[in-house]
Amino acid sequence: MKVRRVNRYACEHCKKSGCSAYHIRLHEERCTLNPSRTCGMCKMLEQEQPKMLDLISVLPDPTGYARHEGQLHFFDDGLSAAVSDVLQKLRDLAGNCPACIMAALRQRGIPVPIAHGFEFTKECKSLWAEINSA
Repeated sequence: MKVRRVNRYACEHCKKSGCSAYHIRLHEERCTLNPSRTCGMCKMLEQEQPKMLDLISVLPDPTGYARHEGQLHFFDDGLSAAVSDVLQKLRDLAGNCPACIMAALRQRGIPVPIAHGFEFTKECKSLWAEINSA
């Protein structure tokens, strides 16, 4: 029987892990839960990356909203409505960068699906289509 010991590396901000220190270091640099992250999408859009504290300060505090019984990540409709009210202001501050918007939501503790009107995958595809056509 062979026994092999392998180093496993993990992001300090989220649960992502892997056997490659290089890949985890790259991930950690742009992790949406990293408060001092570098946004690759802002670089692709050739815009200045917004300050994360400015983005987070626009969002409502999720601790003031009730959660549904027995479910960890599902809040009542009040939080969803509060996020919808400030979503346009968040978009403006983020320069409409989907990665920065998602990072602000995640760092504030708001589940991304609650933000009705924000679909990360769809918005990224749209941005990539614009970049590729240019």
